[in-house]
Amino acid sequence: MRAGLRTFVRLTFGNWWSGTYLAVVAFFLLFGFGVNDSYVAGLLGGLLGMPTLLVLFGVVNSLGAWAQTDVVTVCLIVATYTFQAFMLGLLVRTVRAKLQRSGGVRSGAQDGRPGGAV
Repeated sequence: MRAGLRTFVRLTFGNWWSGTYLAVVAFFLLFGFGVNDSYVAGLLGGLLGMPTLLVLFGVVNSLGAWAQTDVVTVCLIVATYTFQAFMLGLLVRTVRAKLQRSGGVRSGAQDGRPGGAV
């Protein structure tokens, strides 16, 4: 159980791509709400999570009015972006593993740093 949680956290928050995705989403959402009454940045942040968010909102709407609260909405938004960052981490790990097996990545360059054995 502990190794599974560690893997989840490493894939979701521990790689450069997922961290950048989460930072961009946080910037769009925080900047888009309440700055000069312009919600364009908030809409861009919402568009980044749209596929998963629409499915989860459909489930909540089918449950009825008791589930349609602000707390549920915020939890769904956070869960959506966390899930998508996790999936992005899985994709990055899969691509890196495939490149390593085919010899396309040098040993030192697998974590984004230049260099390594040629």
